[in-house]
Amino acid sequence: MRLVMRLTVAVLVLAAVTPAVLADLLVCSVNGDRILRFSETNGAYLGDFVPPGTGGLNEPQGMEYGPDGNLYVCSNDQNAVLRFDGVTGALIDAFVPPGTGGLNSPADLEFGPDGNLYVTSYGTDAVLRYDGRTGAYIDAFVPSGSGELDMPASLTCGPDGNLYVSTWERAQVLRFNGQTGAFIDVFVNDPVNLYPAIGVRFGADGHLYVSGGLFHRVMKYNGTTGASMGAFIPQGSGGLYGAYGFEWGPDGRFYVASYGGNSILRYDGATGAFIDTFVAPGAGGLTQPGMILFTPRPVKGKVTLSEYDLAKVAQVPVTLKVYKAGQLVRTASLALDDDGNYTLPNVVPGTYDFAFKASHWLQVVVRNVEVPKSGLTGLDVTLTNGDIDGDNEVTLFDFGELVAAFGSLPGDSNWNPNADLDGDEEVTLFDFGILVQNFGAVGDEP
Repeated sequence: MRLVMRLTVAVLVLAAVTPAVLADLLVCSVNGDRILRFSETNGAYLGDFVPPGTGGLNEPQGMEYGPDGNLYVCSNDQNAVLRFDGVTGALIDAFVPPGTGGLNSPADLEFGPDGNLYVTSYGTDAVLRYDGRTGAYIDAFVPSGSGELDMPASLTCGPDGNLYVSTWERAQVLRFNGQTGAFIDVFVNDPVNLYPAIGVRFGADGHLYVSGGLFHRVMKYNGTTGASMGAFIPQGSGGLYGAYGFEWGPDGRFYVASYGGNSILRYDGATGAFIDTFVAPGAGGLTQPGMILFTPRPVKGKVTLSEYDLAKVAQVPVTLKVYKAGQLVRTASLALDDDGNYTLPNVVPGTYDFAFKASHWLQVVVRNVEVPKSGLTGLDVTLTNGDIDGDNEVTLFDFGELVAAFGSLPGDSNWNPNADLDGDEEVTLFDFGILVQNFGAVGDEP
């Protein structure tokens, strides 16, 4: 891969290998063609999340969890974006097949506020846009060379709604209009500190952080003006060699991939002071760690199925549809425990509508739910019983279904499990009573 090879050669020339953990830190091994999983509490190796070469994975670079809860990875030498199951790591598909839209050496990606996927095409000096649900090519959001864009490495959406892109050899961060892709300005120009400019992220403080690979540091810039605020991680702090991808962890601390050290280092999230080597050098066979990512936190809550046998709640599948900005981004079948509790894993921070529906219960939509980086608990709902025909209303049609199944037991020719509203495995007057009680009720629409 053109992007990584240059850093590889320089690091090997300038540096010797130096130090680089439960189940939530993912690390790309660039030359190992794999994604490793480490404990987020102690840095212990927990196995490969994506084994070497899965789906043709070749020199993995940028990765991000999508709104569907799955993992999207730039497969650099494959010229593709691969999608993996967000829980198991199993290959789902080539979300962006090789070369689609002219994609060449994808280095980083991000889902934008519009729900679409933005990918830096390092080999063509562009940022390409793809449909966030289908992977279909939309356009060159930032055309080749716009603003003298050269070797785009990483990108991020800023708090001002604009797109910020780091350039590998020019040691710059360019700013583009977040709506149109038009070039705005050179936001950061710092060849003294950044060569090459790799990772780029805004912190919770609103300022911009950029890793300078061969200068073995992470710089901090004013989030409004782009003016330098100095080195957040000074050169070589804690043995940092080849500063690559970085993230703030769930603990608020700052984690950096030491590309030449085959390790992950941890720093104070506010001051940048070195804390420790979080992932030891070569742990789990880690070599050339590139981008890193903490898995998103879950949403948890309780579903109450009204007028139903409590002992059978765990047998009822509940469909949860997740909407973002009016678009369906995720559908999941929730497995309830005996008390009706559920867990929806890997929910990317953002604002969502959550729509809950079970077989003969009306849909409930909880709107404008803000999911923070720390996840969310207590998203509880109670579903109204009586929707036998599944049209999200309790009407005379449901009465007709119940009458047709009245008096039946499992195995009878007229048995309809949806008419067994109370779950006692017979359709009786008790079910009729539930229907009468909830007659006329209408479920929520997304």
